Amino acid sequence: MDVILAALPPLMVLILMVGWRCGGSKAGAVGWILALLIATLLFGAGIDVQAYAHLRALILTVDVVFIVWAALLLYLVVDQAGALQVIADWLTALTGDDVLRVLLLGWVFTSFLQGVGGFGVPVAIAAPLLVGLGLPPLAAVVIPSIGHAWAVTFGSLGSSYITLTGVTGLDGYYLAPETAFILGIMAIACGVMAAFAYAGWRGLQRGLPAIVIIGATMAMVQYLAATNGLWNIASALSGLAGLIIGLGVTRLPFYHASSSPSTSTQQPETPRPSFLLAISGYIILVILAVFIKGVEPVKQIFSSFELSIDVPQVITSKGWITEADTIGFSLLGHTGAILLYSALIASFLFDRRGYYPPNTRQKIITGVRKKGIPPAIGILTMMCMAIIMANSGMTREIAQWMSRAVPADLYALVATTIGALGAFMTGSNTNSNAVFAVLQMDTAILMSLSVPTVLAIQTTAGAIASLLAPAKIMVGASTVGLSGDEGRVLRALFIYGGGLLCLIALIGFVMLQIHASA
Repeated sequence: MDVILAALPPLMVLILMVGWRCGGSKAGAVGWILALLIATLLFGAGIDVQAYAHLRALILTVDVVFIVWAALLLYLVVDQAGALQVIADWLTALTGDDVLRVLLLGWVFTSFLQGVGGFGVPVAIAAPLLVGLGLPPLAAVVIPSIGHAWAVTFGSLGSSYITLTGVTGLDGYYLAPETAFILGIMAIACGVMAAFAYAGWRGLQRGLPAIVIIGATMAMVQYLAATNGLWNIASALSGLAGLIIGLGVTRLPFYHASSSPSTSTQQPETPRPSFLLAISGYIILVILAVFIKGVEPVKQIFSSFELSIDVPQVITSKGWITEADTIGFSLLGHTGAILLYSALIASFLFDRRGYYPPNTRQKIITGVRKKGIPPAIGILTMMCMAIIMANSGMTREIAQWMSRAVPADLYALVATTIGALGAFMTGSNTNSNAVFAVLQMDTAILMSLSVPTVLAIQTTAGAIASLLAPAKIMVGASTVGLSGDEGRVLRALFIYGGGLLCLIALIGFVMLQIHASA
């Protein structure tokens, strides 16, 4: 009964979001209240335990939401200047090969967009552009949904990964190698799936050379960035590297012949920036991130001003102890601050060159508010539920049951399922990590499994399964006239998403076996 009650809050979130199609903020609020009541009445969490759990959740929420809002700001700053359309037009003009053009736009470009923005933006941008290339609306939503999924964990300036390390209390350097390794394999797998979704076996045959070259490049760049502490820009750097290598791939003899006529681009009604100016905001972002996060003297200067709070040790009436800790983050060197600096500089450049019509700044601010508040509420409620469950011993109760009920050899499949369900039910890998990362870690410890491997499976499965999230599907479908027909999109994505999740479970199984025999 204790296990059932401990599992009730996340199960209720799942039922509300999947069964009743409630939004993440509403479902999260129900899970939060349930966790609060169960922790207080049945697991002995007193006022002090609850107060400090909410304090932890609030600090973690501010940490993540700062990134979400700043990423939205940069996206709107660039989009309002028409720069995203310029970048997309440039990509499609590189080659006449239809498969390579679709891969560059629906896989590589969306991966880059996920790195610097995320939150449904890649599909919303790429789907209409793919329709413009002549793709049917269904394919135009399915392809970018698949293409960008591998970049979710280190995307959105690392918000999902920061949540993973924040709720588990583990160092980012400790978790990065195995997480980046599995995600690197998924980079190539997502390219394969995107090519197949476009043109079946012909698409796979035509796209395979590009997939191997570009996918391997993105995987290696992501691994090097993540393992050297640049997990906040690992996806952005890998996507940028993919775009650069993609430019070289278009010059290969194999892709010289046009397999479909090139579509003509109409002259825009309003002036648009040059390609170099269009990508300037992202170039500034990468430069600032590398210097502020990667150059030690600069890093120390920007890290000098921190918002941090000392949280004392607390204990429930049943004896569950949450150790004392210091939680907080650097304000000036925060990932959200770097995004903010980049957005302000890019906004100044676009405005000075005359690419902003009147009232553009007001539109940008309004857009950030409208698009940023719902995910912020959802993140807060999910964080509160997850931290209450962890600090009251509810998560450990579930983990202890799972460690007895599931054979260690099969836990890779269970870990994949949990991570995928978390992202599917919440619409976010960030929320999946907030809700289930501690559960996965505790179960791995109790079963003597590799914690980095299990958490890598958790966040990779959450990243891939986020492509199945109804909220994201609705965003993409609305941009190509498929509103009301999202079920057809979801059915198509289940095939590809299910295949990718099976691959994650297989990779995780092999890695756990290697660790067990070492």
